[in-house]
Amino acid sequence: MRRWLSLLALAGVIPFMSAHGQTKLAPETYHLLMAGGGLHACSSMAPQYCNKTDWIDRNSMRTDRYLNIDEKHRKEATAEAAWPSYREKMRNDVAEALRLIHDRIRESVIPERVFQEEFTRRATKYLYNKLSDAEWRRIVNLLEMPVPEDTHEVVNLDENLNQNTVQIFQRFVDMAKRVHGAKDGDAKVLFTTSADFDPYDKVSYYQDIFSQLGVEAEWLPIDAAVITAARDGQCETLNKVQEEVLGSYNRDKVYPNMYQQQVTLCKNLDSVEDMIASADGLFLNDGEVNLTRETFVTQNNRPNDILRTIIQRVSEEHLVVGGSGAGAAVLTSKAMVSNGTTEGALKQQPVASDPPAYGCDLDQSCPPNTQPNTLTYHPMGGMSLFHFGLLDTHVSDMGRQGRLMRLAAEVKSPFGAGIDERTALLVNLKNGHFKIIGEQGVFFVEDAQQGEHAVAGLFHYLVAGASGLMTPTGIETAEFAKDLDVVKAQPTTDFLTDRGLTDSIRVLCDSDKTSLKLLSKDFQAVVQLDDASRTQAAGGECQIINGRLGIAWQPQASL
Repeated sequence: MRRWLSLLALAGVIPFMSAHGQTKLAPETYHLLMAGGGLHACSSMAPQYCNKTDWIDRNSMRTDRYLNIDEKHRKEATAEAAWPSYREKMRNDVAEALRLIHDRIRESVIPERVFQEEFTRRATKYLYNKLSDAEWRRIVNLLEMPVPEDTHEVVNLDENLNQNTVQIFQRFVDMAKRVHGAKDGDAKVLFTTSADFDPYDKVSYYQDIFSQLGVEAEWLPIDAAVITAARDGQCETLNKVQEEVLGSYNRDKVYPNMYQQQVTLCKNLDSVEDMIASADGLFLNDGEVNLTRETFVTQNNRPNDILRTIIQRVSEEHLVVGGSGAGAAVLTSKAMVSNGTTEGALKQQPVASDPPAYGCDLDQSCPPNTQPNTLTYHPMGGMSLFHFGLLDTHVSDMGRQGRLMRLAAEVKSPFGAGIDERTALLVNLKNGHFKIIGEQGVFFVEDAQQGEHAVAGLFHYLVAGASGLMTPTGIETAEFAKDLDVVKAQPTTDFLTDRGLTDSIRVLCDSDKTSLKLLSKDFQAVVQLDDASRTQAAGGECQIINGRLGIAWQPQASL
């Protein structure tokens, strides 16, 4: 106990000049918009994010993903060629489960949601729980029916339940319009789906979002599979490369036109640089951060020609870049986080490795020295646009403060920023000015230090409306947000996988307390304030500058 608390004491206070009471910072140009994920738009495929759904027309809009579970498709989904030999028993069990489901519902073509409901019923739920994510995705892919070319997912931003999502997308569009200036025509935003295992599923989704917000929107059809196929001269067999690189199957049959679009681009990758040169904004989607990194960074960890063009355009202020979740995390020039939980980060040393897939322990596919919750990272960074420090996303919502601190301590990075869901960090790359917009906040960490199973450091937590200046060593000045809509989430004390830390520090704004201790499983977190600390409430949240945080795993201690 004393050992890890001494770590907390070692995390000395870095000088921090609060902007409270000073002249407000002038409006700035921003080059990057980095959202923490959770940007869900109301659409015909996602009515749960809509206020009203009476606008959805099932006859003209795509509302479901349909699977065919007749005998022919069941055989394809459980063919020997699609499964590794060491999963032979699982393959046979899946074949039997598919037969049972077909016999039970007596239908061949069903929506994916119905298929999942049936597979997770009592008779086959045990089997579902033994499948890795990769195996489940393979089954669904091989059963999926072609999407009609005249049917698309339709977005309706006017009916969006969460308007912070719309605000963040709108802000990125405004940034692109500012770059476009007085030039003829509309501003142009390119978007990628490079972080998805299925590169085609969300094309119409993003197309609709940006079109509705008043710009020319165009899909940039590159991903890790296209880059690999072009490098190896396998453009004509891109579908086979997708199986190896993305773990996706039959995409050429489900989306034949978009698949052919990628094949054509694969044969002429130079055209991508022309597309970027004509754009005012580039938006990177959420998903798997490593897939986007492999799209833009070569095997010897150098930016490819496409990324070089992006970096040059951004530096010349001819292009702004935005990203959500993985699309934000990949922008760092420092070590790039790719997997892990706070619990996994403190139980095991971080590993510089490809990320393990969820459920990799079920099909024996985890990379060496990793488990599904292991903190993994790429030491050479991502797309190298954000040079100030580490980046992490979904931070408060998934209790990732400890994960970010552990990585910062491991790679000796002086500074890191962790962005909450439905929240965006806007940054001017030339002068370090930043602003936070959206629903929640950003957790900044400085000077993190670690023990074997503990981490501690200086932290700041600022919410939407706050702004300031950052440097590669930390926050130089900051101005608190004065107001914020109340976050409508059930309070919790779980700081390992949920909002426990963010919820609990509220007491430090509502009382004279200067310290806080939290327990979760066999982990302990301690927050301390001192004379250099400042706090201010906004919308029920507690903003803190110059706080100190320590988190430790103490399996033998009596907590």
